[in-house]
Amino acid sequence: GHEGYIGGIAYLPGVKGVVSWSSDKTVRIWDVEKGKQEGTSMVHESWIYCIAVTRDGKRILSGGEKGKISVWDAETHESIQEWASYSGFSICCIALSPDDRCAASGDSDGKIMIREMKEGGNLKIRHSLDAGSSVQSVCFSPNGKKLASAVYNSNLKGAHVVQVYDIESGKLILGPVKGHESWIRCVLWSLDGSRLFSASDDGTIQCWNSETGKSIGGQWTRHTRAVYSLSLSPDGTKLASASCDNTVRFWDARSGDPIGHPLQHESHLFAIIRRIAYLPGGERVVSCSDDKTVRIWDVEKGKQEGTSMAQGGWIDGLAVTRDGKRVLSGGEGGKIRVWDVETHELIEEWTSHTGFSTWCISLSPDDRQLFSTSDDRTIRCWNSETGKSIGQPWTGHTREVASLSLSPKGTKLASASLDNTVRFWDVCSGDPIGHPLQHEIDQFAVAFSPSGDFVASGGKDLKISIWHV
Repeated sequence: GHEGYIGGIAYLPGVKGVVSWSSDKTVRIWDVEKGKQEGTSMVHESWIYCIAVTRDGKRILSGGEKGKISVWDAETHESIQEWASYSGFSICCIALSPDDRCAASGDSDGKIMIREMKEGGNLKIRHSLDAGSSVQSVCFSPNGKKLASAVYNSNLKGAHVVQVYDIESGKLILGPVKGHESWIRCVLWSLDGSRLFSASDDGTIQCWNSETGKSIGGQWTRHTRAVYSLSLSPDGTKLASASCDNTVRFWDARSGDPIGHPLQHESHLFAIIRRIAYLPGGERVVSCSDDKTVRIWDVEKGKQEGTSMAQGGWIDGLAVTRDGKRVLSGGEGGKIRVWDVETHELIEEWTSHTGFSTWCISLSPDDRQLFSTSDDRTIRCWNSETGKSIGQPWTGHTREVASLSLSPKGTKLASASLDNTVRFWDVCSGDPIGHPLQHEIDQFAVAFSPSGDFVASGGKDLKISIWHV
């Protein structure tokens, strides 16, 4: 996979693939079904800041440092062309017209370049526009006749503006539209072209009349930090926004009213959420975290229910009984705790892997057996009613056992370990089944497919392997 952070991703039209770019200075194409990279990486000589894909999925454009845009063949992964700007400043954004005939780019020197792409690979620079001091986002109107841009102009009071240009003449036809107090990171048209949406570092989203530049309604203000990205639903009725406040929020694209509850991504250093599971009925979820608690949440309200269940140590394992009445948690100290879902009180505490941490717990389909793993390198089977051990520990792994998965029929158990293997076990006897699946590096996750014919495993190398079993 990529060797740096992934800065962006886009679907390739017509194929089951996605294209991604990364701080490792590469563009890569991935097969969605196989989960593997296709072909060779497309290597930039410098940092990449943006990509765009043609509607026919045949070409990929990538831009970054030194003012260069590379055009790649999506089939061969070879460089077709390289476009250089006059300024040499970093390319911050790229957009393609709906008919793929024009490409627009904005750079860190405030230039917008509109290029006409002709048959045979010929290129014509249609316009080079001085928009301001820096251009952060460009977007073609649905009919391809206008280009909206998010611009920082140090010469203006209210320097963060939206500007719209006519593609044919290159003239500024709307703006500068003022309203944001900080950098505008994204600008987007409505599907009918009558409105523009903008997202800013000031934590707000604004909607504008694309003819007059007047604000439609007030600022959309639920985010508490910078808003970096916007996306319209296919029918144009909902707008999704992603923010540095660790949330994705949804909005009514007409009224600006929030829709539902935000998707919350926890970022606190000591509060990583390790596991999450639905309670039967789908109206509540239970989670465990590095803050050493188990918590139950109301999905509709987006709020925690009742008090937190304090484990007393780090929690890595979580399971819910099929009747939804009990939650089991395991972690530091090797103890498994059983909690009452309604009262949140501790029912029982089992000493399992003595003196070691419990990494994963899993219940059998009938809730009668509980399986647990630990850094003592064993798997153990328990009577979930009495908490008593069934048989001896299952041995075979030579390092910590990180993950378990039961086959759909509940007859086989798969285990993933830091000894680079995935092993299979007979659920009734605990005997090993077949040979282990050997990997090149530590494995942290394993899962059976719904049919039971395949197993997926994931490890320290950030790769997912799929095995026919």
